[in-house]
Amino acid sequence: MAERTLLGICGSLRRGSFNAALLRLVPRVGSDVTVIGTDLAGRLPLFDPDVENDESSWPDSVRGFRAAAARADGVVIATPEYAHGPAGVTKNAIDWLVGSAGLMGRPTLLMSASPGQAGGMRAHAPLMPTLTLLGAVLVDCVVVSRAGSRVDAGGEYVDPAVVERVRLAVAELEDALAYSETRRAVSPLEDPL
Repeated sequence: MAERTLLGICGSLRRGSFNAALLRLVPRVGSDVTVIGTDLAGRLPLFDPDVENDESSWPDSVRGFRAAAARADGVVIATPEYAHGPAGVTKNAIDWLVGSAGLMGRPTLLMSASPGQAGGMRAHAPLMPTLTLLGAVLVDCVVVSRAGSRVDAGGEYVDPAVVERVRLAVAELEDALAYSETRRAVSPLEDPL
């Protein structure tokens, strides 16, 4: 099986982020996945349609992020919940992909972690319509509650329940990627008109 590349979107800028730790866990539990672009979402400027429409004015962070999205086979989003919604960094990164095919048909895993009991789950619902509009194929959602008690001193997840839940979600994502590849190889999409 060939290694698959996943675009990692981290919605947290916090040092010691529980959500960044979720993204680092993905390649540890996946069989053949590499996560790219995890450091890019936080460096993107605020989305500006005028800049987006003039490729010559794109900052390097936008070029790098869109290039990573174009190379990716799938997407993993790890976002904290702020005020019952996703982090602005998360939505801003997704906005920069609106004018591209960065999410179209891409199997997508949505995750969140929080020190609270809800695990950041309220960040997911507002993102789902946007992800659907952009053609992302939502495979699974993972929430990690009480995240501070589930990481070691270095900030990595060691709780067996979290590691196993993420492993199962990544396995689902890998199955969706394999299905997508098989479907494209067997019956390429044709214009129905």
